[in-house]
Amino acid sequence: MKVLLKQLGFYLLFLILITFLCSLLNLLGVNSTITNFILFIFNALAFLVLGYKNGNVAKDKGFLHGLKIGAIMLVILFIINIFLSQKLFTLSLGIYYLVLLLCATFGGMLGISKKKDEN
Repeated sequence: MKVLLKQLGFYLLFLILITFLCSLLNLLGVNSTITNFILFIFNALAFLVLGYKNGNVAKDKGFLHGLKIGAIMLVILFIINIFLSQKLFTLSLGIYYLVLLLCATFGGMLGISKKKDEN
């Protein structure tokens, strides 16, 4: 549980930093479509890395550990979305969440497979 909270803290710190960077890019005149794409790529990579770390720690079934950390992070993103957005849920947001969940699951599978290769 302690590792999970540590990863949660790192993710929230990462999310704040990348949001600040994208806001700065918007202020400098970069198109918002580009900054949204940058935010998506970095968010997907963060989910992949967190899934990988959880899969690497797991003894078996890395995809479940990746799925678990992905679901926890998605709940956090959903709560943030409730407070900051006027739209509660759209199809594009659902696809976005699904891609992030798949990235975390894939990271968990990679983590468990790399762990077995090392042994």
